[in-house]
Amino acid sequence: MAYTSFFRDPDALTAIISTALPALSKRKEIRVWDAGCATGEEPYTLAILFASHMGPFAFRNLDILATDHEESSFPQFENRIRDALYSRKDIFWVPERFRDSHFVSTDDPEIFCLTQDIRDKVRFIKHDLLTYIPPEKNMSLIVCKNVLMHFTAEEQLKVLQMFYDSLDKNCFLVLDGFQAMPEEFSRRFIHDESGAPLFRKKEV
Repeated sequence: MAYTSFFRDPDALTAIISTALPALSKRKEIRVWDAGCATGEEPYTLAILFASHMGPFAFRNLDILATDHEESSFPQFENRIRDALYSRKDIFWVPERFRDSHFVSTDDPEIFCLTQDIRDKVRFIKHDLLTYIPPEKNMSLIVCKNVLMHFTAEEQLKVLQMFYDSLDKNCFLVLDGFQAMPEEFSRRFIHDESGAPLFRKKEV
């Protein structure tokens, strides 16, 4: 199962909030696909960040689709996405202001639960990227980390084509910081000037 944690990859998160969100803010709905999300920390991080930078009306129009396919992680993820229970160790990297505002204590002093407003923004379905068939289309933002590196070069190109086709015009893709965009897609995506792993779809 892939390693994940809350508020991982701060450069990418900063780029999402500083570049992607302003560009998407006028959309009637912001539709996010977190592809390969393991045990849920990443999509919940996105929900927390969007909640802190959007007004309550706009936040109501946020929809985060979280997908994963690994048999080993699916039962654990399914439980976490439903119950949103995380240990004190799990939430160590959550900034204190977000721990205070978006996590509540439980009967177990070592376990914390995400607030309902954050939980309501994330929905999960099981999905295998190597089917090359997107679970949904017309996405505003696709986040895919710690996944493409496990695929062959040919598989990566097919998955990236699926992402490209799934994104709305001028919308965004986020990859790992060390994941270079293949040359075949250099004319289809604009790399964020900050150098963060944020790419904006171009129409070709």
